[in-house]
Amino acid sequence: MKLERFNFINLIAFFVMVGLLSGIFYYVERYTTLRYIAERINQDFFGLEKDIENALQENRLENVQGLLDQTSAIDNAIGVISVSLDGKTIAVSSSRALIGKTVDGSYFPLSQIFQRLTEDESLSYSADLKYFIGPAKKNAVLFIELNESYIFERLNQIALFYGVTLFLVLGIIAIVIMKTVNTWIALPIKKIALRTRQENPIAETHFIEELSVLDQALSDAINSMQSQQIRLKAALDESLYLDGILRTVADINQLLITAKSSDELLQKSCNRLAEHSGYGLCHIALKEESTLSIEAYSSDPTGYLSRKMKISLVNENEKNNPIVRAMNEASTIVIENMEYSQASKEWCTIAERGQFGSLIALPLFSAIDAVPLGVMTLYIKSSGGFEPKEIAMLEELAGDIGFAVNSFVQREALKYHLTTDANTNLPNRFSLVETLMRENICALGIINIDRFSDINEVYGIEIGDAILSKYGDWLRQQIAMTDMIELYKLGSDEYVLVAVDCDDMDRFIVFLNGLIIATQKEVFWVDEIGINLTITIGVAHSHERGLEHATAALKQAKRNRRSLELFSNASKEEQENNIAWYKRLKEAIEESRIVPYFQPIVDNKTGKIIKYEALMRLIERDGKAISPPQFLDIAKKTKLYPELTKIMIEKVAAVFTNLTIPVSINLSLQDLINLHLANYLEQVIQENHMGKLLIFEILESEGIENYSAVSEFVDRFKAIGCRFAIDDFGSGYSNFDHLLKLTIDTLKIDGSLIKNLPHDRNAQIFVKHICEFAHEMGITVVAEFVANEDIYNQVCAMGVDASQGYYFYEPSPMLIDER
Repeated sequence: MKLERFNFINLIAFFVMVGLLSGIFYYVERYTTLRYIAERINQDFFGLEKDIENALQENRLENVQGLLDQTSAIDNAIGVISVSLDGKTIAVSSSRALIGKTVDGSYFPLSQIFQRLTEDESLSYSADLKYFIGPAKKNAVLFIELNESYIFERLNQIALFYGVTLFLVLGIIAIVIMKTVNTWIALPIKKIALRTRQENPIAETHFIEELSVLDQALSDAINSMQSQQIRLKAALDESLYLDGILRTVADINQLLITAKSSDELLQKSCNRLAEHSGYGLCHIALKEESTLSIEAYSSDPTGYLSRKMKISLVNENEKNNPIVRAMNEASTIVIENMEYSQASKEWCTIAERGQFGSLIALPLFSAIDAVPLGVMTLYIKSSGGFEPKEIAMLEELAGDIGFAVNSFVQREALKYHLTTDANTNLPNRFSLVETLMRENICALGIINIDRFSDINEVYGIEIGDAILSKYGDWLRQQIAMTDMIELYKLGSDEYVLVAVDCDDMDRFIVFLNGLIIATQKEVFWVDEIGINLTITIGVAHSHERGLEHATAALKQAKRNRRSLELFSNASKEEQENNIAWYKRLKEAIEESRIVPYFQPIVDNKTGKIIKYEALMRLIERDGKAISPPQFLDIAKKTKLYPELTKIMIEKVAAVFTNLTIPVSINLSLQDLINLHLANYLEQVIQENHMGKLLIFEILESEGIENYSAVSEFVDRFKAIGCRFAIDDFGSGYSNFDHLLKLTIDTLKIDGSLIKNLPHDRNAQIFVKHICEFAHEMGITVVAEFVANEDIYNQVCAMGVDASQGYYFYEPSPMLIDER
């Protein structure tokens, strides 16, 4: 746009702005004047209304007339003022012609005068008057007609005058400013703009110093640009050459993303570099111990290179080899004028055959300050070597390739670690799960080394790990002759054999049985220590729950003490039954349906109840009571057992807290070694002050092994008054040891001995000796399962102190009242 046109447009824009400002001023002035008139009328009529009401109250219409005339004459904004006593007919008016006439037209409340004047220029307003004549209240209406010519015509004249005056003054100022700007700024700028088109322009001095500086700066810049044009043209060729390299680098960077393997990346990178004009041959070598191995190379016109070709990093004859130097020095090596190079003869051969003039060897780094992974070598025809920017781009590319190669290596290592057991180098559980998803899997067997924890405990974990590794190698050898079995390491001391492409389960089981026998015969040596192993195998058909079923079969084999177990529907039904019992037990705990039943223990001499045993019951929703043998095993396996013990102690304490008769509660070995449970039991006992009433029955049938923990529990609770009994005495393995090692108060002889007393002489002798031995130690003896009179008579004859059984009382949720 020309400067003159720009100035003209600016002048027009200024006048438009001045016009807008004048219009805004006119509107504001008119608005302000109307507000002033409205406020003045409101003030005047406030006093007038009071005066008129007073005159009407005195019934002096002539005074009202005078007030209206006076107000109309004083305020030019008011045209006519009238008063109506009934709101319909004018009684008094400043215009005599209106007296007696009917009120017509619309009148707005006087309080809205400003709003109506500014919105619709309304001139008619009214105000309500209230007065009293005697006791009667009267209403009148004051009507006001404003003077339109005074308010609006005069008002418009004043506002217009100020608006036009403002427009003219601002317009004159604008013209003066524009003229000054044109003379001292616009014209010099125009001259400066014209001078920029000249060659070797010479600056002038202007009235405004900044324009002089601008003129000088532009002249100097133009002269500088003309000199730089020559240098830019020289740099263009270099830029085009480097752009080609940059495109090559970009293509290879894309390969870093799309390549699926390290080999693919290296080969395609070599090929792409060799395609660049000026480049002839590219090869990439990766380090393998003390050598470099050629892993990829582009089309070789010399026929000298081969894949996996080795280059020694320590051979003295290779010390001047630029590829070896790049690797050992971890820096870029550039060789120019290769016909004069002192490099090893073999690599000079490539230059001679390919007629290459220069090469660059770039180390491949996986990270900053890392040891190079290998070397990328590039040959070119030119003997002048490589441009610095070109070297920088190639070094960056080599770094990217090194990083990508390292990523592939790490990915393979990670995949190996994720899918392989580190100790045995066998495929692990992750690999097994993927394998079981294949359709050709027909069966699997989980192998567990029996009592492997004993090996770790006796020989140490290092030897234990070595045994696992050796046994894994041995299993590999056993399946090496068949392609129908795959081997996996599952975890800890377990392996998995998977039968593939085989529909004959019997054949697979025969193989596994042979494996069991062969394992027993084999001796596994570690550090001159020979170890024999035995194994247990759980077998299942392969389907979506094959691993789960094989695990269940293995557990079943352990329970049945069998070397091999095939998963069956019975095993499945047992699992489902366990799940069902767990849910029933969990719901019973949540719904407080675990309750104590109480069975009295009777003194054999007096026949009186001397104490109770609290027996756990699960109450079904239909009211049926379930005995512990049906749910205690699943409670122990699912970690619900401590919760059951807590519930029993809480509910027993609630019943016996205010009684004086003792009560016994059964504790398992699991309870005795549970410190958290022991703390809770002591808290409940102390809170209910029932230490001297409580007897803990230890289940001897479980086998007491950890005597130190059990003895600590016994001593702790004896200190607060509790007593202890051995329950099911005669059913365990070290019965009399229990009496010697633990300070027991009571022996409860197991029912398997008591029920046979009437007809089993051996049982009679055994029970008699138990009683004699216990009495010698000051221990009370109680007979369990006393079911009839014959048994009771035998028990008394043996010297048993007390009896418990259905002959006297059945377990009941309520205590027996003997009164």
